[in-house]
Parts: sequence; C-alpha cells; structure tokens
Amino acid sequence: MAKISIKGVLVGGITDVGTTLILGMPFAVYVGLRVAASHIPSEQTQSSVQAIMHRPEIFLPQLLIGCACSVLGGYVAARIAGHDEALNGCLSSFLCFGLGICLLAAHASSEPVWEQILMMIESPVLGVLGGYLCLKQRRRAMQPA
Repeated sequence: MAKISIKGVLVGGITDVGTTLILGMPFAVYVGLRVAASHIPSEQTQSSVQAIMHRPEIFLPQLLIGCACSVLGGYVAARIAGHDEALNGCLSSFLCFGLGICLLAAHASSEPVWEQILMMIESPVLGVLGGYLCLKQRRRAMQPA
C-alpha cells in the first residue's frame, strides 16, 4: 500500500475524467445544435444524436481527446505520487474504468460492448504511459548536465 499515492490517484482520476468532459463539451454542443436545427421529431432525437456522435469527424477527435486525457491523468497521478510512477499512473484510470463498468452493467451506452471493453482496457494502459512519461522526465532532470 505504501507504493500507492491515494492523493495522486484521486487527483489523476479527476484530471482524466474532468478534462475529458470539458474538452468534449464543444462536440456535445455541436451535436445538440445540429439536432435542434434539423427539427427532428422528439421520438427520433436519440437515434439522431447517436448517428451524429458515431460519425468519424465527431467520434475520432473525441476518442483522441479521451486518450490524451488518460495520459494526462496518469502523468498527474505519477507527478503527485513522486514514486512508482507507472503504478500510480495506471491506477489513475479508476474513474474511467468504474464508469465503463457502470455503463456496461446498465446497458446505458450506445457503443457496442466490444468497443466499451476496448476503451476500458486502453484507459489504464494510457495511464501507465502518462506515469512513464513523468518518470522519464524526472530521470532526465536528475542527470548531470
């Protein structure tokens, strides 16, 4: 347990999810405005939103933002921990992983199950990458000039 920084993991997890939500907000606004402007009947709104969200020009940037935010969350967790960077970076994905499990259990996502599982796997891996980047930066700073 001494290897895990609770503070680092919590702040890293909040950083991951928080920045993903904030940076993904313009996409949600765009989709909402697009659906509102199309005057679609209310019973077709959900399917229209899902169709727009799955377009590559919307889906891929959101996916890249989510991936970058997972790396950032891992970096923040490792930086705060100051030790065992890869472990703390990996554990910073607990919020993403937990949200993914909740969505799977509730069948509340429009994505296919395989895609949800893939995203749940990539989050800890990207957190480890963030921790590794922090470790590499720390080692570089410690080398004599």
